[in-house]
Amino acid sequence: VRVMFSSNLPGGAHDDVLSASPDTPEKTATLVEEIKSRGRVAISSGNYPLADALYSKAIELSPSAVLYSNRSLARMNLGKLDESISDSMLAVELDDKYVKGHWRLAQGYLSQKRYQQAKAAFEAALKIEPGNKAVKKELDKCKAKIEQEEMFDDGPPPISPVKPKKEAKASKTTTTKPKKSSTSSSAPPAAPAPTEEDEADDFNKSDHVRGYKLNAAGKKTSFFNKDLSEEDKKLIGDIAPKKISSAMDAATPAMKKGEEGVSVWNSAGTWEEKDVTKWAEESVKRCLSGISIDLPCGGIEAEDPVLKDSSASVAKVRGKTRFIFEFNVSFKFAATVDGEAVAGTANFEDVAPDCDGDYECQIEWDGGVSNAIRMKGNKHIRDGAFKEEVENRMAAWVESFKSKYK
Repeated sequence: VRVMFSSNLPGGAHDDVLSASPDTPEKTATLVEEIKSRGRVAISSGNYPLADALYSKAIELSPSAVLYSNRSLARMNLGKLDESISDSMLAVELDDKYVKGHWRLAQGYLSQKRYQQAKAAFEAALKIEPGNKAVKKELDKCKAKIEQEEMFDDGPPPISPVKPKKEAKASKTTTTKPKKSSTSSSAPPAAPAPTEEDEADDFNKSDHVRGYKLNAAGKKTSFFNKDLSEEDKKLIGDIAPKKISSAMDAATPAMKKGEEGVSVWNSAGTWEEKDVTKWAEESVKRCLSGISIDLPCGGIEAEDPVLKDSSASVAKVRGKTRFIFEFNVSFKFAATVDGEAVAGTANFEDVAPDCDGDYECQIEWDGGVSNAIRMKGNKHIRDGAFKEEVENRMAAWVESFKSKYK
């Protein structure tokens, strides 16, 4: 079946995959992997209409929880909230253990302020991965929103009508002389006895507008102030400021141990960073040089890597060591794919700790390479053996980095 996209949808350079009609399961699987790769690039570059079109084509060919979840993300960024939620629900139906499907569903509900449904989706994700900190954080935010809504279920604090000022008594407008006391010494005039209304009125006349209330101790406080229970107080403990008898009592663990790498000026031990970019660049180049491997479809030989925008440092934070690095690595290569000699450049634009060792690779092919060769080459070079070799070598480099500066 050949699917045509209307002219207002993005095509152009991607018409080769958007209009493709594979006729075997192997070709379908290869095409879907190619579309997923282009979809990831479209998402990262903010081209959400293109991502929507690409993932729609992939879903048509081979629906999966991952594809529906990715299209859900694209549609959420396009403002298609109902369609985004629908895609997330389909992802969860296809694979109820897919955490990202529940995450996307929760995010969709949050965007529509449907906090109870979002809470249920986050809890489902947390049940699958109890240690997922990101899910825990979003679940706590969601619970806070629900609490805030429940606080106003009965409406905001009541606004009492402002009482009109009493008119001055006629006696105050006259200038009659007070009667003299029969005794020579006169007592000071007694203060007027407080009325029942005066005793109850601890607020001034504008407090009802500002949203004040009386707390458990009878003191005036904000309407949103929460009285702490005895259990809350025990949990918090004594937080009153304590007197420091000597400078050593205030010293950080790093200072007390005389830990290496903590400067004298940084007595708090909050952040100490050392730039090791020069060493890192040289060692990464050595580590990634001389890659030559056999592929299922032929072989590849890469030139020495070229590094750009490199940075690496070692930081001491509260007595702990953090290893920070970021590289943009590219390789020129020559390869044989199904007997055809091809060449190109493999780019790893984001090699950093937050990738967890899974570095995205993009291939720029030299000259006129046919779609069939390009797809097979992408499968084994960009997504296969070559990428794995680079990732394995970088994993070894990270260990050497930690060993040198631990």
